Amino acid sequence: MKKFASIMILILFSIFAHAYDFSPTNVKEMDITIETKVLGNFSGVVTKGDKLEIKFLSIPEYESQTLVYLQEFMKIGDKIITPEHETQEGIYYAVYKIENLYEFASTPEFVIERNARIRKNAEIGINKDYNLSNLIIGFDEFLEQTDYMEVDDQELRSKTNLEFTSDSELEIIRSVSEWVNNNIDYDFENYYNGVWSAKETYNSRAGVCDEFANLTGAFLRIKGIPVKYVSGTSFDGERFGLHGWIEAYLPETGWIGVDSTYGEAGYVDGAHFIIAKTIDANKAVDFIAKTTSRKPIQLSSELQLPEIKINSVKFFENLLETKIYKPSKVQPNEFFQISAELKNISGKNAIFPVELLVHEDFQVVDSARLVYLKDNEKKEIFWDVKSPSKEFESMIYNYGMAVMVPDGNISDVITLIPKAGSEKESAVIIKDISPFVSENELEIKIHFKNLGEKKGTATIESFFDGISVTNGETEIDGLAEKIYNLKINEIRSGTVTLKIITDKETVVEINIPEKIETQELEVIEIEPETQKEPETNNNTVQIPLFTDEELLLSITGALLVISLLLIVILKMK
Repeated sequence: MKKFASIMILILFSIFAHAYDFSPTNVKEMDITIETKVLGNFSGVVTKGDKLEIKFLSIPEYESQTLVYLQEFMKIGDKIITPEHETQEGIYYAVYKIENLYEFASTPEFVIERNARIRKNAEIGINKDYNLSNLIIGFDEFLEQTDYMEVDDQELRSKTNLEFTSDSELEIIRSVSEWVNNNIDYDFENYYNGVWSAKETYNSRAGVCDEFANLTGAFLRIKGIPVKYVSGTSFDGERFGLHGWIEAYLPETGWIGVDSTYGEAGYVDGAHFIIAKTIDANKAVDFIAKTTSRKPIQLSSELQLPEIKINSVKFFENLLETKIYKPSKVQPNEFFQISAELKNISGKNAIFPVELLVHEDFQVVDSARLVYLKDNEKKEIFWDVKSPSKEFESMIYNYGMAVMVPDGNISDVITLIPKAGSEKESAVIIKDISPFVSENELEIKIHFKNLGEKKGTATIESFFDGISVTNGETEIDGLAEKIYNLKINEIRSGTVTLKIITDKETVVEINIPEKIETQELEVIEIEPETQKEPETNNNTVQIPLFTDEELLLSITGALLVISLLLIVILKMK
């Protein structure tokens, strides 16, 4: 019997090979049915002539979004009320009016239903770029500071000047969306119940869709790009959920979608359905109720999560020609590159989302990218990758990988072979540099990542307007990340220069802008005059209901007491 020297081959595919067959970025067109309900009731002292008006977000048609049908109605008592429609601050509302609320005093519960079938088509295509050295005129309200997009903030302006320096509007849109997608952690557990502003998100480096949209919008507005906040619903690959993203204005093209949560810019996929477009995240109010009554009336409501059914889906085709280049074999702890050559065959200029997916044993720097390609243009993009740490002598591992592009996923294999040779001791890279301004102190957070197994070092020198300020050194453990905090006191507007030495020398300049003071308005309190007309209120204190008969008894009792008091007074005289 002959003996053969053998090498065992083990194929390792992570679950992404199946889970991403239906990625939302692949969706060109989707047709859905969406059913939404509001359950509510009212209570209080209700009298004849009291009125109730309810505004509930309706669904208008938008370019690339078609309403196949829309049914809206309110059920209260034994009646069905159909709405009027109005636009308030750019938001389209269904308006339900009850002119005599007393008619429903005995049946105060109501249901509002909004049932729609919507077809969304993702429109890929961008006209020529715009030079931001020329101001975009006529969109002032979409450039101003708002509650959730603080365009006057020193920190955000300083980071914008450091990170996003191009005069090309398309490059700014591309790079801002890519930076937010790669540097903000998606944290559903801690950020779903609430909305945090751009500045808060910049500091926490975490959030959900609203926070991604707010920070992206603030950066773009600081660069002079008009931004709208968009609220709606989207499909994440498994389920639908409420969602927020933005639109940016590009002259000669119009408003284009930007969703840094999904890593999309220039357009959003066909699984994004629009409900409203506003100037800020707090403007799209779903439900507004107003009572006109003689006595306080409370109204409570509960907006239920929508029920959504997918009727049909179409996927992108023939957008890109994609080729993958990688080493035929890699060893444990090896640093190598994977690249993708992309050619735009869509017939239009576009920004395409591209993502490298590898097994979790590998490390990749910034796996999600955005690539701007003119029609028929070809580009190659690169990812720095580190192979896993494995000690073995007679095993070959084949790891699954894929490059995700909008018109499909291109799969391949990375082959890991037994080690032969020395390993690189350390590979420290700079992942991000961000300034933070507090009063007169500047804190610069430098985010290092060591792709090597051995401990690495970084030295930092800082200069303010050419004068040396502070120096430092830090160590970064193997296969670890570290944030180094550099503090400079008594800071003022000017330029901070950093010289950072790792495996190579990096020099960056941080511009600290002048602080924009917010002027406080003097508030004068004036005592209101006595209301003679029926008052409009939105009270939150529960008050039991009274019928007209109970109210009449109460008034009769009060008049009887007053009469007795008058008789006593007359007898005393």
